[in-house]
Amino acid sequence: MIEKLQKKLTLLLSSVSVFLLVFMLIFPFLFNRNGIYSDMRSTLASAINTPMYQDSVSGSYAVFQMMFDSDGNIIDTNGADFFLDSKIKQDLISDTLNKVNRNSSKFYSSINGGKLQYICEVKAPPDRFDDEERNKSKPYNLTGPPTLYRVAVTDFSTEIKNLNNLLVLLVLLFFVLSTVIILFSKYFVKKSIRPVSDAITSQRQFISDASHELKTPLTVIINNVGNIQKAISKNSIQTENMELLKKNINGIDEMSERMKHLTQDLLDLSRLENWQDRKEQMVKIVLSDITTKECLYFEPVFFENNKELDYNIEDNISVLGDANKIKDLISILLENAMKYSLSHTTLTLNKRKKGIVLSVENDVEKELSKEDTVNIFKRFYRLDESHSSSGYGLGLPIAKEIVLMHKGEIKVLSKNKKVCFDIYFHI
Repeated sequence: MIEKLQKKLTLLLSSVSVFLLVFMLIFPFLFNRNGIYSDMRSTLASAINTPMYQDSVSGSYAVFQMMFDSDGNIIDTNGADFFLDSKIKQDLISDTLNKVNRNSSKFYSSINGGKLQYICEVKAPPDRFDDEERNKSKPYNLTGPPTLYRVAVTDFSTEIKNLNNLLVLLVLLFFVLSTVIILFSKYFVKKSIRPVSDAITSQRQFISDASHELKTPLTVIINNVGNIQKAISKNSIQTENMELLKKNINGIDEMSERMKHLTQDLLDLSRLENWQDRKEQMVKIVLSDITTKECLYFEPVFFENNKELDYNIEDNISVLGDANKIKDLISILLENAMKYSLSHTTLTLNKRKKGIVLSVENDVEKELSKEDTVNIFKRFYRLDESHSSSGYGLGLPIAKEIVLMHKGEIKVLSKNKKVCFDIYFHI
């Protein structure tokens, strides 16, 4: 499911990004192309609006002008004639005459694959016919008002080449950037959904661990119930069998109580992980008094187990929080210390510049490994691989969620055969 979601999100992000990339590349190309054509047309329009005997070179483009009649006879020329041979001139005249009937008296067009751009003006006056020498060099017999065509043309091949080179560059740039976008999208999506993937994996592991923990007491209950049912079916409930029946019933009761505590811990952990529960109204509580009461409660418990509990609690330390949850936090830490300490546990509570620090330190037979310090706050994680000790590995995860609920931090440090849990509350 996660893989399919990752592929769909990657495809969506890549598609949108590539679409934007295409737009970003096409826009400057079209803008540059239209700018060149606009400049060229402006040059041609300026040239054809200028008398032919004047200089027709304007702007960045060399312009050649030609005037001819409806029979294709050239009347007059001016400008940069070096790029037009006789064949091209005849092609220009033919193209113009073919388009006259389909266009207005003034139009833009092109020949030779767009390399030659020109503007045509129909019925242009023979502006050099008054020049006697011109008439002598190029006699022209007027039998009536002639239909003349004046054309201004420029060589556009260099611009076309530059535009083609720009297009190739943009296409290459598109493929390179598209590849980068796809790779980045894949990485970004993978990184973005990693918390979701980890949450699903954690949830699956949680269900698996919970099922494992519930399996043992359920098996004991089922077996004990089966023994009782067999005894009842055989009418063998006699004095000699009463002890066995009591043992089975006690086993059922013990396992039921165990399952009760487990399900309660699971419910507590679920509620603490619910963000809405963390937004509940906090009140000012005296952390010093709550901690002292919990230490006084656990002191005889430590004594019964031949262990010592020392505590050093600074007076009048207050925080915003939930009193019951803080009690649960301290109780979990002391229960954990009593379970794993060799002989001595120390609890300290004091105020520092950056906040309030609650520390629970106990001596241990074996220091925690790096794996233990990383996984110790994970659900159902227990230090002994055999899971032979009491508990379900939910105490410290619950403690961590309580700390997070109060916007604090919890850290564990193992050194010199001691384990210390430090809780930081921000003022």
